Amino acid sequence: MPVSERTKEIILSAAKDLFAQKGFFKTTYADIARHAGVNQATIYRGFKTKENIFKLLLEEEYKSIVKESFQSLSTEEPTLCKLKRLLTTNLRLTTQSRLFQHILRDEYSQFRDFFNTKQDKAIQELYSLIEKGMEKGEIKKEDPAFLVSLLLSFSYALRNLYRSEVLPLESKYNLDHLVETINNVFIEGFIKSFTIEDKVNSNNNV
Repeated sequence: MPVSERTKEIILSAAKDLFAQKGFFKTTYADIARHAGVNQATIYRGFKTKENIFKLLLEEEYKSIVKESFQSLSTEEPTLCKLKRLLTTNLRLTTQSRLFQHILRDEYSQFRDFFNTKQDKAIQELYSLIEKGMEKGEIKKEDPAFLVSLLLSFSYALRNLYRSEVLPLESKYNLDHLVETINNVFIEGFIKSFTIEDKVNSNNNV
């Protein structure tokens, strides 16, 4: 007998809670069934494997973050303002995601391939955004692929810092504040390095 869409939603919600709390490897099939209030046979009929459930949840979460990140942009904004808003919004949503938090801290190495393959669309959008900025005379003529790689490399570095969980020295600020501050400093540096000189001052107040 096929599993109803409502039951699938309940199973996915239960699994998401457990994965966020315990991670993928420590969450069992039986845990999901118990938390969802169904038997394991129902989960099997609906999704076959725990891996399928997890990948589906990751896919939905990733698409939601990318979509919201790009929706935060205004068509009227200068390109550098768009880049700044895009990167800060994406960082905030990624680090605030309960599902991604556990992966970033404890299981990122096992799921690195997922993030690498799913970011293709975002890379294309970022590439296009930078090219348009060059056409408008807002960004210096540079290899767009190099600028995209620079931005992505910084994003990876922040993820690694977030995974460290603790500050290297005692501070009154938490890790979220540290990551946010580094992000802002990098973006301001990026803007000053690659923006046409007379555009820098007009974009700094965003």
